[in-house]
Amino acid sequence: MRRFAGEYDVVEALKKIFREHKVIVSQKRLKEIVSRILEDEKVGERRLRIIAINNRIARLKIFTRESKKMFSSDRCPVCNSRIYIVKSRDIWGENSKIEYICRKCGYRSGIRKRIPTKYVFYSRIK
Repeated sequence: MRRFAGEYDVVEALKKIFREHKVIVSQKRLKEIVSRILEDEKVGERRLRIIAINNRIARLKIFTRESKKMFSSDRCPVCNSRIYIVKSRDIWGENSKIEYICRKCGYRSGIRKRIPTKYVFYSRIK
């Protein structure tokens, strides 16, 4: 019977992986490697990504594509933390939104929403 892996088990598996591999080129590949280590326990790709970011085990490079929709969320689509708005004044003195930035994972979006398509994980473990 499969069960969900605890956060401690996932963190230990990630540390073991990133001591051996310095770069993992996709979230799916990272999940496959973690699943082999944890065997009967399972963990989702999104949860794995969030645990790696929150515990500062991996640094992320996020590849995105631009959507036709405007950015409207106050949460980061990558790590679910708060998004900060960069504003600028135009020549008439009015504030306008320029960019949305997540300080935790590095996600950036302009006025149009940028949808994450691929994640590359870089080891932070020495």
